[in-house]
Amino acid sequence: MYEYKKKTKFNWLHLVIFILIIEIVGGLSALFAGDIKGIYNNLNLPVFSPPDYLFGIVWPLLYALIAISGYLIYQRYSSKQTKVVDYSLFIAQLVLNFIWSIIFFRESSYWLGLVIILVLDFIVLVCIIHFSKTSRLSSILMIPYFLWIIFASYLTLGVAILN
Repeated sequence: MYEYKKKTKFNWLHLVIFILIIEIVGGLSALFAGDIKGIYNNLNLPVFSPPDYLFGIVWPLLYALIAISGYLIYQRYSSKQTKVVDYSLFIAQLVLNFIWSIIFFRESSYWLGLVIILVLDFIVLVCIIHFSKTSRLSSILMIPYFLWIIFASYLTLGVAILN
């Protein structure tokens, strides 16, 4: 059953901090992954692979949505057990997201990258379902991310097969 979801007062500073932290995590992942653009352009890519510049547009937007979703979970009052599950799921998806680029691009471990992104797909789906119990908007904000990583899973499979 759904819990009573009392809101705390909206805090712009906390929201900005969430966004900055998540954007930095994404940036560090890209930095540690190496020359993503160069590697991507030298891969045999599956049909429907987007141009390299699109990733530089999409990921910052997705990281902002992920951060806002995390802030909304943080902002809501809920039981200790729900908070632990929400935070654990949020951190798990962030860690998987962080390591995927490094494994896939820097290490060229396409099949391991596929396993990681499939687990990420599952964790993000669980986030969407579980977050809806705490904040419906938080859950909705994770949907574009989920759709993008489903597409990225297709791309990862394609690269693993073709390379």
